[in-house]
Amino acid sequence: MCVVSDRNESIIKSVSMVFPNVPHFACIWHIWKNVCTKYRRSKAVLSDIFYSMAKAYRKDEVDKLMAKVERIDQRVAQYLKNAGYEKWSRVHATVNRGRMMTSNIAECINGCLVEARELPIIDFLEQTRMLFGSWNCKNREIASYTKHTLGRKFEDILVSNTIKCSRMKVVASSEYLYSVYELGIRYIMCLERKICTCGRFQLDEIPCPHAIAVLKSKNITDLHPYCSDYYKPEALANTYELPMVPMPDKKDWTAPKEILEEIVLPPIYKRMPGRPKKGRKKFANEKITSSTNSCGRCGHEGHNRKTCNFIPK
Repeated sequence: MCVVSDRNESIIKSVSMVFPNVPHFACIWHIWKNVCTKYRRSKAVLSDIFYSMAKAYRKDEVDKLMAKVERIDQRVAQYLKNAGYEKWSRVHATVNRGRMMTSNIAECINGCLVEARELPIIDFLEQTRMLFGSWNCKNREIASYTKHTLGRKFEDILVSNTIKCSRMKVVASSEYLYSVYELGIRYIMCLERKICTCGRFQLDEIPCPHAIAVLKSKNITDLHPYCSDYYKPEALANTYELPMVPMPDKKDWTAPKEILEEIVLPPIYKRMPGRPKKGRKKFANEKITSSTNSCGRCGHEGHNRKTCNFIPK
């Protein structure tokens, strides 16, 4: 289990109190947007490299890609190092993040609750419960109709990996340990521990091309037992097993006497002059302050757009 967020200070504090032993990771999309805001000159060149680093399966792949980033823009490389590899790189994470690299789920829920956030707290909670209840009911119905051994997305991954393993050479070392040769590169695969030196088997928890090549050499055609149980219909059905119980009408509530006698005052709030800001307030670690101005065209410091020589006018 892990938590993925945009590194907002309030979220980090709350998660540390409620889930003290659960690791907290950063959303790679928010990390990259912060890089694009500060280092605009390099964002077009480094975008694919950054996402490849974040989703890499081996640490040596991350090191090679980071060397490219340093050659292009050392400031971006230093920013990513200061953020911490374990926060945004899947292979450096302390637990298996799987495919949960962004906070898109939370952002989608926020988008559906834009109007509800303007309501009082009790009405907001009721709107949230109704939204989650309808989603839960709909997804539970869909899950009951799912007859595939794996989800469609993961079945496609298995088919793709099966195609890639057609020209690999397998050499057995023991009952469970094998050497797999692909384009002159040797990979070590262990069926018992379900790991491969390519890194895909243990992180994706789906047989990689090298594992499928080994299974084919053993005349094993059913690959589903080697896949994670989280990808199977039983796990999908269990996700939506518990219903969201509706709340009774307010006149039917039974509240303890001490709760009814308690007086809750609104928080002391002083409205500041000007229009309220709707933009996300960034955490201190996300912002990099600078005492000098930066060029609006190339992102470098010490000059402006009129005197910029990096990009032809």
